[in-house]
Amino acid sequence: MSNPGEFLQACVEGRVWLYCEHCKEAKNFNRIRRHIDSIGNPAYWGEEPWWHDTRVFECPDCTTEQSSLIELRSVG
Repeated sequence: MSNPGEFLQACVEGRVWLYCEHCKEAKNFNRIRRHIDSIGNPAYWGEEPWWHDTRVFECPDCTTEQSSLIELRSVG
């Protein structure tokens, strides 16, 4: 899924998740109000670079700053 359009479609479908270590649960990407940074994985050279990025975000529930790899889940 190297196409940014595919990433956006996955977001629209609610398939992109981040993990909050403080809450100990996954958070839907669409619920995150504050995305702080995106850190690319320098060791990854595949066709899906966003998939291997780490997102720094503020958890919408506990409001702590977290970092998490992006997780793609299937619909259903």
